[in-house]
Amino acid sequence: MPLTKSLTWQVLIALYFLCWTASAPAETTNHSIEFSPCELQLPGTSFSTSAECGSRLVAENPEDPDARSITLNLARIAAIKKDEKAPDPIFFFAGGPGQSATESYPIVAASLAAANEFRDIILIDQRGTGGSNRLSCDYGEAELELDMSIAEVVELTRRCIATLDADPKYYTTSVAMQDVDLVRAALGYDQINLIGVSYGTRAAQVYLRLYPEHVRSVVLDSVVPPQLLLGMEHAQNLDSAINKLFLRCNRETACGDRFGNLDAQLRNLLDIVNSQPPTLRMRMPTSGEFDDILVTRDVLAVAIRLLSYSSETQALIPILLEQASLGDWQPLASQALLQVQNIEDVIARGMELSVICSEDEPFFPSNIDQHNTLLGQLLIELTQAQCAVWPRGHVPNDFHTPMINNEVPVLLLSGEYDPVTPPNYGEQAAEQFANSQHWVIPGRGHSVLRHGCLPDQVALFFADADLSVLDAECINRIGPMPFFLSMTGPQP
Repeated sequence: MPLTKSLTWQVLIALYFLCWTASAPAETTNHSIEFSPCELQLPGTSFSTSAECGSRLVAENPEDPDARSITLNLARIAAIKKDEKAPDPIFFFAGGPGQSATESYPIVAASLAAANEFRDIILIDQRGTGGSNRLSCDYGEAELELDMSIAEVVELTRRCIATLDADPKYYTTSVAMQDVDLVRAALGYDQINLIGVSYGTRAAQVYLRLYPEHVRSVVLDSVVPPQLLLGMEHAQNLDSAINKLFLRCNRETACGDRFGNLDAQLRNLLDIVNSQPPTLRMRMPTSGEFDDILVTRDVLAVAIRLLSYSSETQALIPILLEQASLGDWQPLASQALLQVQNIEDVIARGMELSVICSEDEPFFPSNIDQHNTLLGQLLIELTQAQCAVWPRGHVPNDFHTPMINNEVPVLLLSGEYDPVTPPNYGEQAAEQFANSQHWVIPGRGHSVLRHGCLPDQVALFFADADLSVLDAECINRIGPMPFFLSMTGPQP
């Protein structure tokens, strides 16, 4: 299956920062980790957050601590009210798989500011991400210049493995959560609070399974239930989210009257790219140079998928489809390329493959048929091809078995229009916990913590570790992002 230049094969399997040390004296904790002032920055942007950075050596293979070691990159966001600081900090787990906690924190800093008032926030770059022996793959111009076949993708994957200064078998979630507990113990915390986003919810649940005695409370945003095989249901979930979005547009008079039958428009665009795919002259986001881009069915499908993640870009989909239907594909392709660049900046592809090829792909059923979906078989075939050559780590026998926890309070958050981790995933995960609430945020997509009342409610939850004090009704005041009725902005 040929792939295109503009949306590289690496991006197609994606689910969705720099830490530099300032010249100030290091602060030594009462334990074995030293922190120095630093700045956390989101790559490719001006977003940054002041923090304290440190590191911790761990064994790459926990079963052989005398062999090779790797360095974990850490950061601490000190509680705003230090004199009233609570003894149980918040540990943040980033998404991906492949995102760095320290690099992605500037995006969530405002959402966790209220929770940070009385609690430190601890960030650990999961092994294989950020500054923790990042597993990156650098293919130079190959990924941009070739219309790659599956065989060429496999060859590039082999090349990546050969360049890694790591044994990819030891970069799984279970091993990484052992790292987290070593850091917890080194910092002298008895109990901690967990918050995970997207894949980070899997990480948080694995930590809870392994170390329940050290967990005080948990927040899971955009939930991955234990039984889910990452990558297997993306096509169906995307179709479901897009259908909901189109139905919402039809229900709203302004949107329905403006755009008409969006489903018919999308089918017409698919017919065009299947029979006579257009070629665009576009400026590449990395080099700034112009190149010819062939808009195939795969490019259209992945563009819509990437735009469907957040509520803000979901609101653009109707007008971008209309523009393409009128013959102007440039706005749709430009938005897609922007999303591609954002993902390329933040995902460590090798770590992503270490997780998916160990924990998920080996358990895919042999008869997956997604030909009738917008994405088709693309993600499945790419994942299986790469995982056929990627080293696989050990996965516990009960890894995909839901746990039963009757004590730790858990707040689960889902977006109504999430194309990756839809609300039914939150329902599945909630069944594990006797002490839990699952909130579905109306009209919102993937990663919902930043919306409306949620930052204050999460802070209140961490303060009391008590679900009964929360105002679940406040989410009904959030509502969806208004659709863009013109390229200048959304409707009033």
